[in-house]
Amino acid sequence: MDHFYKLDGCCHCGNIHYRYYSPEPLEALTACACKCRFCTKNGSRYAAHPEGVLIAEVYDADAIRLYRFGTNTSDFYLCGRCGVAPFVTSTIDEEHYAVINANTLEGFCATSANIVQADYSREDLETRLDRRRHHWIGDVTLTYPETPIVPDRNFMLVHT
Repeated sequence: MDHFYKLDGCCHCGNIHYRYYSPEPLEALTACACKCRFCTKNGSRYAAHPEGVLIAEVYDADAIRLYRFGTNTSDFYLCGRCGVAPFVTSTIDEEHYAVINANTLEGFCATSANIVQADYSREDLETRLDRRRHHWIGDVTLTYPETPIVPDRNFMLVHT
């Protein structure tokens, strides 16, 4: 993964954290502002690259809330402690895909980022899943430690 950029992100309290190996540097990411009611209310902006790699870890699985709506084909990983959803996953034909909430990336600045608006409301199910297969992150690993670790409030400042 030498040609990838390591981008770290997490929810507000640090219970869900991830490393995204991106073929693009943070400054070049294009984030998508989905116009659905849920994403609009949360202000989420999503980024993904089909060649990217997402490695995510949850410290306390009991504090995770999965949220589904609409076509029920994606899971929003909401932290039950702070309410932030750092990423969304979709399982298609037993393969896992994901997009990250760019707002949860360290160093991401929405005011200077390339943000595109997207309205997927007219997509049929087949088109939606096909879009995810071709544009979402295709290499996704999500782990839950055997012994829950309670992160301290300074988690975001302790990265190595």
